[in-house]
Amino acid sequence: MLLAVIFAPFYEWYAHKFVLHKKLTPKRGWLERFQIKLHHGHHADPDNIKLQFAPSLGIVILFIQTYIFYSILCLSFSNALVPIFSTFLYYLFYEWVHLAHHSKKYKPITSIGGDLKEAHMQHHFHNENYNWGITNLLADYFLKTLKSSKEIPKSLTTKTISGYTKDLHQ
Repeated sequence: MLLAVIFAPFYEWYAHKFVLHKKLTPKRGWLERFQIKLHHGHHADPDNIKLQFAPSLGIVILFIQTYIFYSILCLSFSNALVPIFSTFLYYLFYEWVHLAHHSKKYKPITSIGGDLKEAHMQHHFHNENYNWGITNLLADYFLKTLKSSKEIPKSLTTKTISGYTKDLHQ
């Protein structure tokens, strides 16, 4: 179970930065629509609850890749069931925390929760190139991407990551 807890902050950071913010495919079609639903649309309209959760196909792909990774690491498909179950629980926690970040009425009860929400809101509304963590700030801290709005310039592309705009892709 520790595998999920140890790897999650860094996988979350990596996936957010290099998968979710990946440049849109140049071809129109299902892959472009999938990328938009996966994350680009969420940046364009962060208050839209329909865009706050990953599409089912994205979740299935995530768990297949993660299960294969754990199977290799544990040298067994059956032994990989424990960390994959732990990853499933962590994923539910991730989605819950992400939803809380975007719920205007939710006020975090701890200072850590407040710092997480503030960092995520800065990612969406100040500069999308920093503050990649959702459930914790550990990877951002170690990888030097945890920044306050006072430390970094305001980006003009927080709502148009990788060139996506709602007007051009509808």
